[in-house]
Amino acid sequence: MNKFYFILFACFFISTTLLHAQDEYNVYGKITCSGVGVKDVIVSDGYLFTQTDESGNYYLNSEKKNGYVFYVIPSGYMPYTGATSETADKIFPPFWQQLKYSSLTKKEKHDFKLKVENNEKHIMFFQADPQVGNRTDNDDYLQYTTSYFPRTKQEVEDAGSTPIYTTVLGDLSWDYYWYAKSYDIASYKTALVNNYSNFKMRHFSVMGNHDHDAGTPEGENTDFISSTRFRQVMGPNCYSYNIGKIHYIVLDDIIYKNTYTEGADYVKGIVGDRDYIQAISDEQLAWMEKDLSYVPKDATVMLSVHCPLWGLSTTFQPNVILSNNTTQKACNLLKGFKAVHILSGHRHNTYNIEPTNYGYNNIFEHTLGAVGGNLWWAGYYSGHTNCNDGTPGGWQMFYINGDTITWQFHDLENNGNAQFRVVDGNTLREFYKTNATIQEIRKAYTSRQDYSTLPDNVILVNVFNYDPKWKVQMFEGSKELSVTRWRCEDVYHTLTYDIPRYEAKGSYTTDNATGWNLHTFRAVASSPTSSITVKVTDRFGNIYQKTVTRPIPCTVEALTAGNEEMILTDVQKRMVNTNKTSVYASNNNIVIDADNDGEIRITGVNGMTRTYRVHAGHNTFPVQKGIHIVTVNNQSTKLYVK
Repeated sequence: MNKFYFILFACFFISTTLLHAQDEYNVYGKITCSGVGVKDVIVSDGYLFTQTDESGNYYLNSEKKNGYVFYVIPSGYMPYTGATSETADKIFPPFWQQLKYSSLTKKEKHDFKLKVENNEKHIMFFQADPQVGNRTDNDDYLQYTTSYFPRTKQEVEDAGSTPIYTTVLGDLSWDYYWYAKSYDIASYKTALVNNYSNFKMRHFSVMGNHDHDAGTPEGENTDFISSTRFRQVMGPNCYSYNIGKIHYIVLDDIIYKNTYTEGADYVKGIVGDRDYIQAISDEQLAWMEKDLSYVPKDATVMLSVHCPLWGLSTTFQPNVILSNNTTQKACNLLKGFKAVHILSGHRHNTYNIEPTNYGYNNIFEHTLGAVGGNLWWAGYYSGHTNCNDGTPGGWQMFYINGDTITWQFHDLENNGNAQFRVVDGNTLREFYKTNATIQEIRKAYTSRQDYSTLPDNVILVNVFNYDPKWKVQMFEGSKELSVTRWRCEDVYHTLTYDIPRYEAKGSYTTDNATGWNLHTFRAVASSPTSSITVKVTDRFGNIYQKTVTRPIPCTVEALTAGNEEMILTDVQKRMVNTNKTSVYASNNNIVIDADNDGEIRITGVNGMTRTYRVHAGHNTFPVQKGIHIVTVNNQSTKLYVK
């Protein structure tokens, strides 16, 4: 065969092969931005992958098992929404569409539109376990709407022009009440849509154990069938997206079983025990491996799941949580990337883990406490929502600039985003000796901690979002005390839930009761009345400091966290709010975002104080590096400008 005919034959072979490949598809479409096709956008049905061609076209020969097609949002874009778009699309990005037909031979077209969004710098609002059931016995929906949405509005306002998104780490709903209270996963979505004026964030969903349909009978495909409602309403339960330089992955690490127990008395609509295995399916692991093949090794990856991959032992050592060896299988796939952050919820308490003892030096898992604390019970009884480890109900704000990532715990109560709580061991000991209710609780629940035997002058500090790169210090006057980490119970949760619940009902639900926490620190002072200064420095150099006068009463009011001094580096957008005025450091500037005209005073590093006029809006004041004191409306704030 001469060269000419060989080339002609080769061209014919390639063209017919491509035509044949394009002919073998049943899902196709085009992805455009401003009417122009976008090349190399990854498209998947949860099993297979393809990419758009030069004109933005894609072709997929799908088994249509999941009932949807979606694309991996490319960096620098977001799904298109306009002024006339449905409110649901403005909150829940329309990067996916339901398939129209189950027939594999039926071809269907699904087009998508993108819009350009400069999101290399962005904020990701990670939260977990809102888990509202529309219960009347603790008014969880009322608590949720009256406390949560005003705070989300504030977070959006504080973000200013920086794009802000949220990822909710599962248990958006509560399977137990889908039928009994007619409040299912669609009700969660409706609540956000109805509160759009307070919730102007793009929302990415993770599936939790309570987001499965407990009306699904036990069987071989229970897990898949029970997730159908979620997949139809919220979208894929296994997907990925890019924002800026970060590749985000979402997996569903619940294998729902819903075992039927003969003779069990199930509530309306429930047909099983709602049990499950904490593991990642082989199908999802295979999907993630393919997904990661498109991601460069020098990228930062954020994996969002519901159940944690890692736990902490009683000696504060990382250990494996997921079954079927899937903690290691997932981490092995992630091991080669520059940096990996795993975000999880489920446990309704807070801890942070770097599993270097297993050889994963690039992985950091953040397990978040629940938005609603202990299922909104502490909030119902005391007005102070908190988790059973004493962490206030809240979330974590991740501030991302390129591949530089910082984060900070924020709380539901709007108390300045307190980072710790100080407890006086002397008054705690006396409370356990004299309070009749706690003595009855300890008789009924014998595993509870006995604080009546505490030594003299113990100081306890619960540092909510502690990780081993934080520094916790306590000072008695100028003397620094020896500090040790201590596994213990947080009395604040006991005061806000266990005691009022026991007094009202004669018992409590052990799942909601105070549990052990692994982020409390203990020191011993020399005097029962000396003032103690607590200084907590996070891994970014932010300092949270508070001086307490002892004795501190063992009451809800005295132990509610807040009123800390903050010396903050240029990492968080929202620093301090004083009468609707935000004060924060940015680069070499002090920035004042004010609602009204007024005056502020800045005391510089040289000790000189200057008075400045501020106008409603954004005000910037160049300053020297160092600590500055900013006074607004007679309230002073320390800022550290790096």
